[in-house]
Amino acid sequence: MPVAGAMLLATGLVVLRMALALLANWLSASVTVAVTSRTRERLGGAFLAASWSVQRETSASRFQELTSSSASAAGIMVQGFTTGVVSACSVGAMLLLAIGVDPLGSLVGVAGVGSLGFLLRPLRSKVRSHARRANEDNLRLAAGANEVAELGLAVRIFGVQGPVKARFVSFVRSARRSNRTLNLVAGMVPVVYSGFAYLVLVGAVSLASVSSTAKLTSLGAVMLVMLRSLAYGQQVQNAYTGVHSNLPRVAEVFREIEYLTHSDVSAAGEPVGEVGALEVRDVSFRYNPHQLVLKSVSASVAPKEMVGIVGPSGSGKSTLVQLFLGLRDPSEGAVLAGGRDIRLLDRHEWSQRVTFVPQAPALLSDSVRENIRFFRVGVSDAEVERAARSAGLHDEILRFADGYGHQVGDRGGNLSGGQQQRLCIARALCGDPEVLILDEPTSALDPQSEALIRRTLDGLRHRMTIIVIAHRLSTIDSCDRIMVIQNGALTAFDTPEALRATSDFYADAVRLSGLA
Repeated sequence: MPVAGAMLLATGLVVLRMALALLANWLSASVTVAVTSRTRERLGGAFLAASWSVQRETSASRFQELTSSSASAAGIMVQGFTTGVVSACSVGAMLLLAIGVDPLGSLVGVAGVGSLGFLLRPLRSKVRSHARRANEDNLRLAAGANEVAELGLAVRIFGVQGPVKARFVSFVRSARRSNRTLNLVAGMVPVVYSGFAYLVLVGAVSLASVSSTAKLTSLGAVMLVMLRSLAYGQQVQNAYTGVHSNLPRVAEVFREIEYLTHSDVSAAGEPVGEVGALEVRDVSFRYNPHQLVLKSVSASVAPKEMVGIVGPSGSGKSTLVQLFLGLRDPSEGAVLAGGRDIRLLDRHEWSQRVTFVPQAPALLSDSVRENIRFFRVGVSDAEVERAARSAGLHDEILRFADGYGHQVGDRGGNLSGGQQQRLCIARALCGDPEVLILDEPTSALDPQSEALIRRTLDGLRHRMTIIVIAHRLSTIDSCDRIMVIQNGALTAFDTPEALRATSDFYADAVRLSGLA
C-alpha cells in the first residue's frame, strides 16, 4: 500500500475510533444513570406500596443508605460490566491477530494467561467476602449518623457528647477498616494478574524461540500484540473485581425491593361511599404470636359522634386507632364501616374519608399552603383556606407577611407548637372527610395552645365523626362518650358523667387531672 494511502486509512481509522469511543462513553453514562435511577424508583415505589407494619420496621437511615449509595452501586456495577465486555472483545481481537502472526507462541500465551483466571478465584472470593463486611459496616455507620442527628437535643441536655462521639467514631473506624481492607484486596487482583501475565508471555516467547518455529520479527510482533492485549485484560480484571466489590450492596437493595414488594397492599376494593357507623367486632390483635395487644374488643361509634379513648401507656390505644385507619388488619374479628368490613373497601378512597392527625406534627420544609395541600394536586387554594378556617388557623396565617406562602421552616421551626398541630388538623380536614382521628393532639402543648385545639374540636363536632386519644382529660372531657382501654381490653365505654361513677380508672384520672 502506498504511504499516502496508508496514512489516509490510518487517519480514517483514528477518526472512526474516536467516534466509537465517544458513542461508547455516551452509552455507558446513559446506562449507568438509567440503572441507578430505575433502582431508586423501584425501591421508593416498593416502600410506599408496602404495608404500614413493614414500613414501620424499615429504619430511615437504612432506607436512605439503600436509596443513595447502594443504588449508585448498581449503576457502577453495570458500568464495570459493560467496560469488561468491551475490553474482553478487544482482548479477543488482539489474540486472534497474534495467532495469525505466530500460532504456537500465541496459543501458549493464551493458555497461560487464561489459566490465571482460575488461579485468581480465591482472591476474588476474598473480595466478595470483604465487600459484604464493608456493606454491613456502611449501613451501621449510616444508622449511627442518623441517630446523632435525631438525638442532638437529648445529647446536649444530658451532656453525653463524649460517649456519643466515641460510639459514632467506633462506627466510622469499623467502616474505615473494612473499606480499606476491601480496597487493598481488590487492588491486589490487577497487580497479581499483570505480574503473572508478563511472566507467562516471556515464557511463551522463549518457548517459541527455542522451538525455531518462528522468526525474531514475528516473535516481536506477537510480543507487542500480547502486551497490548494485557492492558485490555487488566481492564477486564478491574471490571470483574469492581462488579464483585459492588455486588453485596446491590444484592441488599434488591433483597429489600423483593421484601417490600411481597408486603404490597392492594388498594383496590369496593367503593366506600358513606362511611356510616364505625364498629370493632370481637377484635384481637397480635404483633407476634406471643404479644397480644388487643383482646376481643367490641364497640360502635355512631356517625358524627365525638369519642375519646383513654388508658394507661401501652394499653393498645394507638393500635386500635391504626385498625380504624386500616393501617393494620386485626388478627381476629373485623373493623366495620356501615356494616362492611373495611378490608374489602377501596383503600385510597378510605384514606380520603378517614383522616388522621399524629401526635408529633410531620411537616414539609415548604409553605403553609403546600403543607395543608400535601401533594394532593386536586385540592384548590379555596379548599386549603376553608380547611385552615375550620382548624382555627386562618387569621393567624394572614398575620404572616406572605400569608399562605409563609415558609414553615425545617421541621416547622417557623411555627409555634400549637400552630404546627392545627396546621396538621387543617391538612386532615382538607377534602371534607367524614371521620377525623387524632392521637394525643395536645400532649406537648402549653395550656393556651391546648385551649385553641379544644376550641377547634368543639367547632368540628356534629360535622363529622371524631375519635381522640388523649392522656389529658381536659382535651376529651367534653366528648359524647369515652372508651377506657386497659391491658388491651375495653373496660368501659360511656359518657364522661357515667364513667366518673362506673370506671375506677377514669375516676382516678379525673381526680389527678384536677377536673373533679
